[in-house]
Amino acid sequence: MTGGTRWLLAGVAAMVAFIVPTVLCGMWLLSALVPDEAARWGVASALGAAVAAVSVLWGQGFAARPGRGSGTAGGPARSVQAPGTRAVAVGATVRGTISTGDGGVPCASPPAGRPAQGTVTAYPEPAAGAAPLGSVTASGERSVAVGDAVAGDISTGDHPSEEDRR
Repeated sequence: MTGGTRWLLAGVAAMVAFIVPTVLCGMWLLSALVPDEAARWGVASALGAAVAAVSVLWGQGFAARPGRGSGTAGGPARSVQAPGTRAVAVGATVRGTISTGDGGVPCASPPAGRPAQGTVTAYPEPAAGAAPLGSVTASGERSVAVGDAVAGDISTGDHPSEEDRR
């Protein structure tokens, strides 16, 4: 679920949380206790505003939480570190190309049955309920660590030797 969808749902929840108690109290629940119509709707609006305020607090946590919306608000803290030379550590989904080498992603396809060294491609993305890693660290020279899905190419700049190409 995208962030915009979560914010939209949070706004709708806040609106419903205001309307339902206001109408219920103003039309039915408070009619026997508060005979004056203006006072009754004033109290009903105040009750609706109090319920909506609580739902706004929930909605902000729901809409601003990290991840794809399948975890709990706040979730586990994620540590992303890349102390190595030309190292890349990504705690979220990679949608594109990451290259730590001089030549970028190799454009020549490897021999049949042999993967290209230094290039990793993963399709499709993991299931939506997959738990993210708590820590992502790429500490070696030209190392790449990804804490979520990879929907692109990753190259460390290491090209196969002549012997590997045969």
